[in-house]
Amino acid sequence: MRDLAAVLAAAAGWMLAGGPVPGGGGPLDLPLRRVALGLAAGAAIGAVAFAGGIDPMIAAALGAMTAVVPGALAERSRRTAADRLAGRWPDFVAAIRSELSGGASIPEATMAAGRRLGGRFAALAADLEASLAAGNDLAGALEKIRRAWADPLADRVLVTLTAAAAAGGDRVGAILSALGASIADEVRLRRAHDAALTQQRLTAGVALVAPWALLVLTTTTNPQAADALARPGGRMIVAGGLAATAAGYLLARRAARLARPGRVFR
Repeated sequence: MRDLAAVLAAAAGWMLAGGPVPGGGGPLDLPLRRVALGLAAGAAIGAVAFAGGIDPMIAAALGAMTAVVPGALAERSRRTAADRLAGRWPDFVAAIRSELSGGASIPEATMAAGRRLGGRFAALAADLEASLAAGNDLAGALEKIRRAWADPLADRVLVTLTAAAAAGGDRVGAILSALGASIADEVRLRRAHDAALTQQRLTAGVALVAPWALLVLTTTTNPQAADALARPGGRMIVAGGLAATAAGYLLARRAARLARPGRVFR
């Protein structure tokens, strides 16, 4: 059993590192890799727990909970990257205003600002340039980019740029100035909101993990408790606890999604 756990752990590390899969043409694609990594990690933890003398039902529950960790970490990484990108939108709007003050048109200013900031904004500039070169007007090009980004702040910025281009004249500067201030305020509000939720996230994590840590500690140090949980009634309690933990985890994820800003434009 320990050998099996070592093999499963090695497989999880290999897939996480991007190694190719036997019989395939290359590394697994990212969603499939996360699923495979979660299954391998869950199986490895379950096997280690079982090899350590923990009841099979509890070991299976620990493995099932471990299986969701890679996906949760990937989701957290994606959310962190999205928050980091959101913090750069005020700089993007400010760069557009700077280019406009130098005499550039809105398309030229948008592309120059994207190249200046780099990253996804450079990709936005490249997409805009390619779309305009293909004969699309500015409104159509920005609409295509907005749908591809599918982001609330991108919606606001790109729709406002379209409206500013249609308005023209001296109103462009006033529109972009108000947009930049509004987005900067929203970014600050998001950061304050996330900071306020940190303690609640920690509390929820402890509430989900602590009972299982106590259960493992009790069954490994108290033979009578281990015998009681090994009976049918005890295993029903463990299964009910796992179901309650899963429900709490799903509700916590649902609450976290509700806290994220939604899209007004589709």
